[in-house]
Amino acid sequence: MRENTTDHGTMKRRGYLKGLTATGLGAGTIATATDRSRAEVEQQDSAAIQDTDSYIFEQGDVCQPIEPLESGETIEEFYDYRDHQTHPEGVERSYSSYGTTHLQEDDTSILFLHEGPNGLSLVMVHGRLGGDGDENYVTFDLIGLPNQADWVVRNDSYTSEENVDEFHRGDGWASASWLQRGDRTGGGAIQGGFDGEFAVTIQPAFNDEATVTPENHGHPDPDFYDEGEMEAWHVLSGSADDPDRMTLSSLEEPVTIRTGTCEAPSIVYDRSDDGITVDVVDAEPDDRVSLQPTTGTNDAIQFEQIEITGVDGDFSLNFENEPPERVPSSPDGTDSLSYLLMNGEPAQDIQTSVTFSIDRELLEEQDLEPKSIALYEAADGEWVQSETTVSNESDTGYQFIAEVSSLEAVTVAEQQGDTDDDDGPEVLSLPVVGGITLGALPVIIVLWVLRNRR
Repeated sequence: MRENTTDHGTMKRRGYLKGLTATGLGAGTIATATDRSRAEVEQQDSAAIQDTDSYIFEQGDVCQPIEPLESGETIEEFYDYRDHQTHPEGVERSYSSYGTTHLQEDDTSILFLHEGPNGLSLVMVHGRLGGDGDENYVTFDLIGLPNQADWVVRNDSYTSEENVDEFHRGDGWASASWLQRGDRTGGGAIQGGFDGEFAVTIQPAFNDEATVTPENHGHPDPDFYDEGEMEAWHVLSGSADDPDRMTLSSLEEPVTIRTGTCEAPSIVYDRSDDGITVDVVDAEPDDRVSLQPTTGTNDAIQFEQIEITGVDGDFSLNFENEPPERVPSSPDGTDSLSYLLMNGEPAQDIQTSVTFSIDRELLEEQDLEPKSIALYEAADGEWVQSETTVSNESDTGYQFIAEVSSLEAVTVAEQQGDTDDDDGPEVLSLPVVGGITLGALPVIIVLWVLRNRR
C-alpha cells in the first residue's frame, strides 16, 4: 500500500491546478488540454464543467483527485461479506469483509470508490478481519445521494437481536451505525445513480460520537463489547491490489466525494430536521453547480437535479418536501401535484434549471398529457409558470426540465394556456436574398421563360 505524502493535497481549491505543475502531478491532464484549441480550453475552464469521469474528495480546505478501484468484480464479490446466513458451515464466515483484507488496517476506517460490471459504488470498511485492534464504534450519514442509490452491501446484515448494526435509507440520504470487535470488520457499499454527476457528503461520528456505543449497544450480553477507539480514517485511490492511501486530517470533519475537479466549487451536504441542506463554497458566476434535492411531496413525481449558475461567492439551500407558506396552495386554475421547498439564499441574477420526472401511471390517472405539465416557481407571493419541456421518455415515465430564477419553492401542475401543438402546419422559414425569398425563385424563373416564349 502506497502512502500519499505529497503536499498539494493541503492546498486551497482554486490554487490546486497550479500546485499540480509544481509537484509534477496531472501532466496527462495538461497534455490533453494542449491538444484542444485555446478557445475550447478557456470555455471549459470558465464554466468549471464537472467531468463525470473524474472524481475528487474534499475535507475542509483539502482537495485531492481520486480514482476508483477497478477489480472486474461486482462490489458484492469484491467486498465478499460473509455471515452464517450468507455462507454454509465449513466456510469461514466471521461477519466481515473477506475480499478487502489486503486493504484493511487495525483501528482504521477506509473509504473508496469501486468500479465494477454493475457500475460505481461508494464503499466503507472499518477495522481488520483477524486483527488485533480495539472494538470500533462508527456512525455515517451520507447525504446528497442520487435517488437510485441504496445499500447493496451491509456488514452486518443478518437477522438477530445480537446484530446491533443499523442501516437506513431516507430521502436524499442514507445512514449506518456499526459496532464490531477488534478482529472483525464493519462496513458496507452504496450503489446506484453514480453514472452521472454527483456529490455525496459523509458526515462522520466515530467513537463516543457514534449512535451505537458501549453504553447503549443493545446486545443481549451487556458486557459483550469493550471500550475502543478508531484512530485513523483513510481514502483509497487507484489500483485495487495496491492503492494509494491518503490519511484524512480529521475524524470529525465531513468528507465530500464528487465528480469533477478541485477547480469546481466545494459542496457539503448535511441532514436537517425536515430534509437536507447544502452549502456551496467559492462559486463563481460561470460555475455550473449541480445539486441533489429531496424528491418532493408526491412519490410518483421525483425532483432529480437542481443546476445553478450565476452565483458569485457562497450560498446555501435547504430542501424539504413541504409546500411554501407565503404563496397560495396551488397556481390559479389548477391543482399542485408535488412541492419542493428550497429556501435558498444565493446572490441575485441566478439561472436555475430543475429536472424532475413523472410516472406514466400518474399522468394517466390525472388524464394529463406530458406536454400539459409545467413547473411553477414561487415568486413575490404567487406561482409563476416556467417554460417546461420534456427532456426524456421511458417505458415508465417522462423526464422534464424547466428554468426558474427563484429558489424559494417550486410545484408541478398542469400548465395554463394553449398546449395544443397541432394548430396548423409548420411554417418553414426560408432565407431572403435581395428582397426575394429563395423559395419563390423557381416560380419566377418559370414565369420569365413563358413570357419570353410568346
